[in-house]
Amino acid sequence: MRLLALVLLVLALLGIGTGCTSVHVTRAYNGVRVDGGRRPSATVEVENSGWFLLTFIPIASGNPQSPNEVSCRWFSDTVTVSNNIKVLKDVMRRERVTEVANLTTHCTDEKYLVFILARRAYHTSAVLLKPEPQSTVESKK
Repeated sequence: MRLLALVLLVLALLGIGTGCTSVHVTRAYNGVRVDGGRRPSATVEVENSGWFLLTFIPIASGNPQSPNEVSCRWFSDTVTVSNNIKVLKDVMRRERVTEVANLTTHCTDEKYLVFILARRAYHTSAVLLKPEPQSTVESKK
């Protein structure tokens, strides 16, 4: 119990005791096209991370409802691919985009203090595609 209290105190003092959900959007394409000749609208990168005791007991995780804010979910595991996809869908709604290309997800796991403390993060990225012009859509029918 003393060890757990010490670990939590160290985390609080170092300022790394919270999880984080972040979203980064870029539009730097300079006329580049993706497969099929489609034009990209933006690239989105979603990261959701959290801290775990003994790799499976959640301490703090990112808050997918409040990305890019200082907000976390205590003692709850929100570090999942499905939460990253929900955040991506929110970005797609804001950008008025319905299609994506190059959707990828990977996980990183970091262990500290001989597996007592672990940080896990899921990274999801996708290229948002601009809607096809109506004339192109009608000609395909």
